[in-house]
Amino acid sequence: MLDHVQLAAPKDSEEQARAFYAGLLHMEEVEKPLGVQASGGVWFQSHAAALHLGIEEPFHPAKKAHPGLTFSQLDDVAVRLQTAGYPVQFDDRLAPRRRFFTKDPFGNRIECIEQQIPAVVPKRLTDGSHVRLLAPASSLATVESNILDGAIEVLQSLGLCVSISQHARAVNPFGSSDPACRLEDLHTAFADPTIDAILCVRGGFSSNELLDGLDYELIRRNPKILCGFSDITALSQAIFTKSGLVTYSGPMLRALASRDAYTLQAFRNMLFEDKTMTIQPSHNWHDHVDGKDVTLPNPGHLFLSPGTAAGRLLGGNLCTLNLLQGTAYFPDLRDSILFLEDDYEVHPATFARDFASLMAQPGADSIRGIVFGRFQLTTRMTDEHLQYLVQLYPSLSSIPVIAGADFGHTMPLFTFPIGGTAQIEDGKISIGH
Repeated sequence: MLDHVQLAAPKDSEEQARAFYAGLLHMEEVEKPLGVQASGGVWFQSHAAALHLGIEEPFHPAKKAHPGLTFSQLDDVAVRLQTAGYPVQFDDRLAPRRRFFTKDPFGNRIECIEQQIPAVVPKRLTDGSHVRLLAPASSLATVESNILDGAIEVLQSLGLCVSISQHARAVNPFGSSDPACRLEDLHTAFADPTIDAILCVRGGFSSNELLDGLDYELIRRNPKILCGFSDITALSQAIFTKSGLVTYSGPMLRALASRDAYTLQAFRNMLFEDKTMTIQPSHNWHDHVDGKDVTLPNPGHLFLSPGTAAGRLLGGNLCTLNLLQGTAYFPDLRDSILFLEDDYEVHPATFARDFASLMAQPGADSIRGIVFGRFQLTTRMTDEHLQYLVQLYPSLSSIPVIAGADFGHTMPLFTFPIGGTAQIEDGKISIGH
């Protein structure tokens, strides 16, 4: 595990280093340990990156070896550097990821990289579009036949053609199918030009087993809609992080078969229309408790912290998202608006623990806003729990935090784009591709 990168600098150059690394690159200076303060130099960090400037005499700049630093607004960094007299040279050899090279005040080579591969938005659905039903998490064999039939009828009523992947009904001892089968179905669907969208049949478990085997370049070359939620969060977030393809958190078979008007209209607005959607709370919401369906009036969104924000929309199911921590698939949280939900298996303390783990990740201090989906009644999560949780994190007091939105494991639910855009202003939530 890399701890830091060391660069050399000439004697008495600390103020120049601060002007460049803190002033222009917006890195944070950190105090050196007492044992090494006498040697001079200066240390910086930026989220997970640590850079140490040490004094070297005689000094020789690093011409080939260099640190690579990521930035959410690469063009802004380039402008700051050029305005200050530091030339930048863009390089497209890592395309589609953007980067440029520059030199620090001492001639050390510095690479600046865009934090996220540019987003790719798949084409919208139209009348006659072909939707492939696929089981990247738990098997279709675990879904009742009347749910499958009802969902297919709903999709066909929207003008869509429906097919089922080859291994959707295969089952292994964990209720999914073998990872090789699921990978084959995903790669086949992305490579097939006659397929316009992939709809996950259900969540459950184990979609994170697929991430190392996915062909992300194939996915980027053949962008198409992928929609699902819950355990599908791992797949959706990894695909966006590694390929830039915007995916969608939205209804699967059971939600579609319910024929809920709010859910279907939101699904259609997001996947058929190419426009920004303002989220309106539903009139009522539904849950399933102790074998009974419960319908309650919707009090609307709960505003836990006021504010205005715009940023990249990330998130999904919190406990599934946290499975990606420490991997190459975990998203860059900087400048994001997080949409987070969880299911009946959590209770207030476990959700607070999971949330703490997320807030400890690099970049969490630069999150621009948070929207919590509605909790199921079984969780016993209350407004008071959420209010207490939010006040534990001082950084959240200056950004908008909203709870009770219509997504998660209750009904109805709206569809939103992982990797798309979100805006919170005047208490309204707007999302777009």
